Amino acid sequence: MVHENDLQLPNWLQLSEQARRANFGQVLRYFVSPLVAIEGIQPEVVQAGRLTFKTYSAWFSGEQFVFVPAQSAVSLGWSLGADKLAPSEWFAQTNRQLAANEGQLWADKADVDAYVEQLTTPSRIVNMPALLVARESVPRDWLAQGRYSPITRHFTGNQLFFSRFQAEIQNGLYRTQPETPLLETAHLVLRLLADQQVYQVFEKTTFTDQQLRQTLRQQGYDFVSVDQYEWLRGAGAPTLWPSCNHLPQPMAESAASFGLDFTADQQAYEITTDPLVYKGGPCVTGGRYQLERQLPSSPFYESGVPTALMGNTDLATRYRRTITVALE
Repeated sequence: MVHENDLQLPNWLQLSEQARRANFGQVLRYFVSPLVAIEGIQPEVVQAGRLTFKTYSAWFSGEQFVFVPAQSAVSLGWSLGADKLAPSEWFAQTNRQLAANEGQLWADKADVDAYVEQLTTPSRIVNMPALLVARESVPRDWLAQGRYSPITRHFTGNQLFFSRFQAEIQNGLYRTQPETPLLETAHLVLRLLADQQVYQVFEKTTFTDQQLRQTLRQQGYDFVSVDQYEWLRGAGAPTLWPSCNHLPQPMAESAASFGLDFTADQQAYEITTDPLVYKGGPCVTGGRYQLERQLPSSPFYESGVPTALMGNTDLATRYRRTITVALE
Protein backbone atom coordinates (compact mmCIF):
# COMPACT_ATOMS: atom_id res chain seq x y z
CA MET A 1 0.00 0.00 0.00
CA VAL A 2 1.21 3.54 -0.79
CA HIS A 3 2.25 5.56 2.26
CA GLU A 4 1.05 9.08 1.46
CA ASN A 5 3.55 10.79 3.76
CA ASP A 6 6.41 9.04 1.97
CA LEU A 7 5.39 10.75 -1.25
CA GLN A 8 5.91 14.23 0.21
CA LEU A 9 9.23 15.61 -1.06
CA PRO A 10 10.82 16.27 2.38
CA ASN A 11 10.03 12.69 3.45
CA TRP A 12 10.94 11.21 0.07
CA LEU A 13 14.44 12.64 0.45
CA GLN A 14 14.92 10.74 3.71
CA LEU A 15 13.87 7.33 2.37
CA SER A 16 16.36 4.58 1.60
CA GLU A 17 16.78 3.57 -2.02
CA GLN A 18 14.88 0.38 -1.29
CA ALA A 19 11.97 2.30 0.25
CA ARG A 20 11.83 4.77 -2.66
CA ARG A 21 11.74 1.91 -5.15
CA ALA A 22 9.01 0.15 -3.18
CA ASN A 23 6.88 3.29 -3.01
CA PHE A 24 7.34 3.92 -6.72
CA GLY A 25 6.21 0.38 -7.42
CA GLN A 26 3.09 0.94 -5.36
CA VAL A 27 2.36 4.19 -7.20
CA LEU A 28 2.53 2.30 -10.50
CA ARG A 29 0.32 -0.44 -9.15
CA TYR A 30 -2.45 1.77 -7.79
CA PHE A 31 -2.43 4.80 -10.11
CA VAL A 32 -1.57 3.48 -13.59
CA SER A 33 -4.32 1.69 -15.50
CA PRO A 34 -3.83 -2.09 -15.63
CA LEU A 35 -4.42 -1.81 -19.39
CA VAL A 36 -1.26 0.31 -19.79
CA ALA A 37 1.99 -1.51 -20.52
CA ILE A 38 4.72 -0.44 -18.05
CA GLU A 39 8.37 -1.03 -18.91
CA GLY A 40 11.84 0.45 -18.61
CA ILE A 41 11.72 1.38 -14.92
CA GLN A 42 14.95 3.14 -13.97
CA PRO A 43 16.35 5.49 -11.31
CA GLU A 44 16.73 9.17 -12.12
CA VAL A 45 18.70 12.03 -10.57
CA VAL A 46 16.85 15.31 -11.16
CA GLN A 47 17.06 18.93 -10.11
CA ALA A 48 14.37 21.17 -8.66
CA GLY A 49 15.84 24.63 -8.24
CA ARG A 50 18.97 24.16 -6.13
CA LEU A 51 17.84 20.75 -4.89
CA THR A 52 19.14 17.56 -6.51
CA PHE A 53 17.37 14.33 -5.59
CA LYS A 54 16.69 10.76 -6.72
CA THR A 55 13.44 9.56 -8.23
CA TYR A 56 12.28 7.04 -10.83
CA SER A 57 10.97 6.97 -14.37
CA ALA A 58 9.10 4.40 -16.44
CA TRP A 59 7.76 4.04 -19.97
CA PHE A 60 3.99 3.94 -20.48
CA SER A 61 2.74 3.17 -24.00
CA GLY A 62 5.70 4.75 -25.73
CA GLU A 63 6.32 7.77 -23.50
CA GLN A 64 8.69 8.16 -20.56
CA PHE A 65 7.15 9.38 -17.31
CA VAL A 66 9.01 10.84 -14.32
CA PHE A 67 7.74 10.63 -10.74
CA VAL A 68 7.60 14.04 -9.03
CA PRO A 69 6.96 13.92 -5.25
CA ALA A 70 4.32 16.09 -3.59
CA GLN A 71 5.13 19.45 -2.00
CA SER A 72 3.11 21.61 0.38
CA ALA A 73 2.82 25.40 0.29
CA VAL A 74 4.35 25.96 -3.13
CA SER A 75 4.71 29.58 -4.26
CA LEU A 76 3.34 30.19 -7.77
CA GLY A 77 2.49 33.23 -9.89
CA TRP A 78 3.95 36.72 -9.97
CA SER A 79 2.86 40.06 -8.48
CA LEU A 80 6.01 42.21 -8.57
CA GLY A 81 5.81 43.57 -12.11
CA ALA A 82 9.28 44.55 -13.33
CA ASP A 83 10.59 45.42 -9.86
CA LYS A 84 13.16 42.61 -9.87
CA LEU A 85 14.52 43.45 -13.29
CA ALA A 86 17.52 45.75 -13.58
CA PRO A 87 16.55 49.25 -14.87
CA SER A 88 18.72 48.63 -17.92
CA GLU A 89 16.46 45.70 -18.82
CA TRP A 90 13.13 47.56 -18.69
CA PHE A 91 13.41 49.07 -22.16
CA ALA A 92 16.12 46.88 -23.73
CA GLN A 93 15.10 46.37 -27.35
CA THR A 94 15.48 43.54 -29.83
CA ASN A 95 16.74 43.90 -33.38
CA ARG A 96 13.20 43.60 -34.67
CA GLN A 97 12.19 46.74 -36.56
CA LEU A 98 8.65 47.96 -35.89
CA ALA A 99 6.89 51.14 -36.88
CA ALA A 100 6.06 53.58 -34.07
CA ASN A 101 2.39 52.59 -34.22
CA GLU A 102 3.06 48.83 -34.13
CA GLY A 103 3.41 46.57 -31.10
CA GLN A 104 4.07 47.70 -27.55
CA LEU A 105 5.54 51.12 -26.80
CA TRP A 106 6.48 51.74 -23.17
CA ALA A 107 6.98 55.27 -21.82
CA ASP A 108 8.01 54.49 -18.24
CA LYS A 109 8.40 51.68 -15.71
CA ALA A 110 4.68 51.76 -14.93
CA ASP A 111 4.04 50.57 -18.50
CA VAL A 112 6.51 47.72 -18.05
CA ASP A 113 4.93 46.76 -14.72
CA ALA A 114 1.47 46.73 -16.30
CA TYR A 115 2.67 44.51 -19.15
CA VAL A 116 4.26 41.94 -16.84
CA GLU A 117 1.22 41.90 -14.54
CA GLN A 118 -1.17 41.48 -17.46
CA LEU A 119 0.72 38.50 -18.90
CA THR A 120 1.53 36.58 -15.70
CA THR A 121 -0.68 34.67 -13.29
CA PRO A 122 -1.38 36.13 -9.82
CA SER A 123 0.80 35.24 -6.85
CA ARG A 124 -0.63 32.36 -4.77
CA ILE A 125 0.29 29.47 -2.46
CA VAL A 126 -0.87 25.94 -3.35
CA ASN A 127 -0.31 22.36 -2.21
CA MET A 128 0.99 20.20 -5.05
CA PRO A 129 0.16 16.49 -5.18
CA ALA A 130 2.64 13.87 -6.34
CA LEU A 131 2.63 13.41 -10.10
CA LEU A 132 3.65 11.02 -12.85
CA VAL A 133 4.55 13.34 -15.73
CA ALA A 134 5.55 12.70 -19.35
CA ARG A 135 9.10 13.90 -19.82
CA GLU A 136 8.11 16.02 -22.81
CA SER A 137 5.04 17.44 -24.47
CA VAL A 138 3.97 16.27 -27.93
CA PRO A 139 1.86 17.85 -30.70
CA ARG A 140 -1.89 17.73 -30.09
CA ASP A 141 -2.48 15.48 -33.09
CA TRP A 142 -0.05 12.80 -31.87
CA LEU A 143 -1.21 10.04 -29.51
CA ALA A 144 1.54 7.78 -28.14
CA GLN A 145 0.86 4.08 -28.54
CA GLY A 146 4.19 2.32 -27.97
CA ARG A 147 7.76 1.70 -29.13
CA TYR A 148 8.95 -0.45 -32.01
CA SER A 149 12.41 -1.90 -32.69
CA PRO A 150 13.18 -2.37 -36.41
CA ILE A 151 16.04 -4.66 -35.42
CA THR A 152 14.07 -7.15 -33.32
CA ARG A 153 10.64 -6.25 -34.76
CA HIS A 154 9.38 -6.14 -31.19
CA PHE A 155 6.63 -3.70 -30.16
CA THR A 156 5.93 -2.66 -26.57
CA GLY A 157 2.76 -0.76 -25.78
CA ASN A 158 -0.82 -1.00 -27.01
CA GLN A 159 -0.90 -4.46 -28.60
CA LEU A 160 -4.39 -4.01 -30.09
CA PHE A 161 -3.12 -0.91 -31.85
CA PHE A 162 -0.05 -2.80 -33.11
CA SER A 163 -2.16 -5.60 -34.53
CA ARG A 164 -4.01 -3.00 -36.63
CA PHE A 165 -0.96 -1.07 -37.82
CA GLN A 166 1.89 -3.59 -37.82
CA ALA A 167 2.06 -3.72 -41.60
CA GLU A 168 2.03 0.08 -41.92
CA ILE A 169 4.84 0.42 -39.37
CA GLN A 170 7.03 -2.24 -40.95
CA ASN A 171 6.39 -1.18 -44.55
CA GLY A 172 7.07 2.46 -43.70
CA LEU A 173 10.41 1.65 -42.08
CA TYR A 174 11.34 -0.79 -44.86
CA ARG A 175 10.97 1.95 -47.49
CA THR A 176 12.98 4.59 -45.65
CA GLN A 177 16.66 5.06 -44.87
CA PRO A 178 18.01 3.40 -41.70
CA GLU A 179 17.72 5.57 -38.59
CA THR A 180 15.50 8.17 -40.23
CA PRO A 181 14.73 10.53 -37.32
CA LEU A 182 11.07 11.16 -38.18
CA LEU A 183 8.77 9.20 -40.45
CA GLU A 184 5.13 9.92 -41.24
CA THR A 185 2.76 7.43 -42.83
CA ALA A 186 -0.95 7.66 -43.55
CA HIS A 187 -1.97 7.08 -39.94
CA LEU A 188 1.26 7.20 -37.92
CA VAL A 189 4.25 9.27 -36.82
CA LEU A 190 7.40 7.29 -35.99
CA ARG A 191 10.14 9.15 -34.12
CA LEU A 192 13.55 7.63 -33.57
CA LEU A 193 14.97 7.37 -30.06
CA ALA A 194 18.57 7.34 -31.22
CA ASP A 195 20.05 6.23 -27.90
CA GLN A 196 17.82 3.15 -27.89
CA GLN A 197 17.60 2.40 -31.63
CA VAL A 198 13.83 2.13 -31.35
CA TYR A 199 10.99 4.27 -32.65
CA GLN A 200 8.25 5.91 -30.64
CA VAL A 201 5.00 5.19 -32.43
CA PHE A 202 2.29 7.86 -32.40
CA GLU A 203 -1.14 7.61 -33.93
CA LYS A 204 -2.24 10.63 -35.94
CA THR A 205 -5.51 12.09 -34.64
CA THR A 206 -7.88 14.93 -35.48
CA PHE A 207 -9.13 15.42 -31.92
CA THR A 208 -10.23 18.76 -30.54
CA ASP A 209 -8.79 19.63 -27.13
CA GLN A 210 -11.95 18.32 -25.47
CA GLN A 211 -11.96 15.06 -27.42
CA LEU A 212 -8.27 14.50 -26.71
CA ARG A 213 -8.80 15.08 -22.99
CA GLN A 214 -11.72 12.64 -22.94
CA THR A 215 -9.55 10.00 -24.61
CA LEU A 216 -6.70 10.55 -22.17
CA ARG A 217 -8.97 10.41 -19.13
CA GLN A 218 -10.39 7.09 -20.32
CA GLN A 219 -6.81 5.80 -20.12
CA GLY A 220 -6.17 7.31 -16.67
CA TYR A 221 -4.26 10.40 -17.85
CA ASP A 222 -5.00 14.12 -18.07
CA PHE A 223 -3.39 17.37 -19.20
CA VAL A 224 -1.36 19.35 -16.67
CA SER A 225 -3.29 21.96 -14.70
CA VAL A 226 -2.12 25.58 -14.70
CA ASP A 227 -0.71 25.11 -11.18
CA GLN A 228 1.03 21.87 -12.15
CA TYR A 229 2.61 23.47 -15.22
CA GLU A 230 4.06 26.35 -13.17
CA TRP A 231 5.33 23.96 -10.49
CA LEU A 232 6.88 21.52 -12.98
CA ARG A 233 8.59 24.26 -14.96
CA GLY A 234 9.77 26.46 -12.11
CA ALA A 235 9.82 24.19 -9.00
CA GLY A 236 8.38 27.02 -6.92
CA ALA A 237 11.35 29.34 -7.44
CA PRO A 238 10.49 32.88 -6.20
CA THR A 239 11.86 34.39 -9.41
CA LEU A 240 10.27 35.46 -12.68
CA TRP A 241 12.27 32.84 -14.59
CA PRO A 242 13.28 29.47 -13.09
CA SER A 243 16.87 30.51 -12.49
CA CYS A 244 16.82 34.29 -12.08
CA ASN A 245 15.07 37.66 -12.23
CA HIS A 246 17.12 38.88 -15.19
CA LEU A 247 16.42 38.46 -18.89
CA PRO A 248 17.62 34.95 -19.81
CA GLN A 249 19.60 34.37 -22.95
CA PRO A 250 17.47 33.10 -25.85
CA MET A 251 17.25 29.29 -25.86
CA ALA A 252 19.38 29.12 -22.71
CA GLU A 253 16.90 26.83 -20.96
CA SER A 254 17.39 23.33 -22.38
CA ALA A 255 15.62 21.46 -19.62
CA ALA A 256 13.41 22.52 -16.76
CA SER A 257 13.12 21.21 -13.23
CA PHE A 258 12.56 17.51 -12.49
CA GLY A 259 14.33 16.52 -15.72
CA LEU A 260 11.35 17.53 -17.85
CA ASP A 261 11.81 19.00 -21.30
CA PHE A 262 10.13 22.32 -22.10
CA THR A 263 12.36 23.44 -24.97
CA ALA A 264 9.65 23.10 -27.64
CA ASP A 265 7.19 25.33 -25.81
CA GLN A 266 8.63 28.57 -27.22
CA GLN A 267 7.15 27.57 -30.58
CA ALA A 268 3.84 26.07 -29.42
CA TYR A 269 1.39 26.52 -26.57
CA GLU A 270 0.88 23.78 -23.99
CA ILE A 271 -2.71 22.75 -23.32
CA THR A 272 -3.89 22.71 -19.70
CA THR A 273 -6.97 21.36 -17.93
CA ASP A 274 -8.44 24.87 -18.12
CA PRO A 275 -9.89 25.15 -21.66
CA LEU A 276 -9.27 28.91 -21.65
CA VAL A 277 -5.62 28.76 -20.61
CA TYR A 278 -2.63 27.68 -22.69
CA LYS A 279 0.87 28.04 -21.24
CA GLY A 280 4.22 28.91 -22.77
CA GLY A 281 4.26 29.57 -26.49
CA PRO A 282 5.67 32.42 -28.55
CA CYS A 283 5.38 36.13 -27.84
CA VAL A 284 1.87 37.39 -28.61
CA THR A 285 2.77 41.10 -28.75
CA GLY A 286 4.96 42.99 -31.19
CA GLY A 287 8.32 41.90 -29.85
CA ARG A 288 9.97 45.31 -29.81
CA TYR A 289 11.48 44.69 -26.37
CA GLN A 290 13.66 41.85 -25.10
CA LEU A 291 11.27 41.40 -22.19
CA GLU A 292 8.43 40.60 -24.59
CA ARG A 293 10.50 37.93 -26.30
CA GLN A 294 11.73 36.34 -23.07
CA LEU A 295 8.66 36.52 -20.83
CA PRO A 296 7.02 33.43 -22.45
CA SER A 297 9.80 31.29 -20.96
CA SER A 298 8.61 32.25 -17.47
CA PRO A 299 6.49 29.54 -15.79
CA PHE A 300 3.97 32.25 -14.89
CA TYR A 301 3.46 33.60 -18.42
CA GLU A 302 -0.15 33.41 -19.60
CA SER A 303 -0.87 35.04 -22.93
CA GLY A 304 -4.64 34.58 -23.01
CA VAL A 305 -4.34 33.71 -26.70
CA PRO A 306 -6.85 30.80 -26.76
CA THR A 307 -9.62 33.02 -25.41
CA ALA A 308 -9.29 35.18 -28.52
CA LEU A 309 -8.62 32.32 -30.93
CA MET A 310 -10.96 29.64 -29.62
CA GLY A 311 -11.59 27.08 -32.32
CA ASN A 312 -8.48 27.97 -34.35
CA THR A 313 -7.28 24.52 -35.39
CA ASP A 314 -4.11 25.99 -36.93
CA LEU A 315 -2.84 27.18 -33.56
CA ALA A 316 0.34 25.23 -32.70
CA THR A 317 -0.40 23.37 -29.46
CA ARG A 318 1.17 20.53 -27.50
CA TYR A 319 0.13 18.49 -24.49
CA ARG A 320 1.80 16.53 -21.71
CA ARG A 321 0.22 13.37 -20.29
CA THR A 322 0.02 13.45 -16.50
CA ILE A 323 -1.28 11.23 -13.71
CA THR A 324 -2.10 12.87 -10.38
CA VAL A 325 -1.09 10.65 -7.45
CA ALA A 326 -3.56 11.66 -4.75
CA LEU A 327 -5.14 9.35 -2.19
CA GLU A 328 -8.84 9.99 -1.69
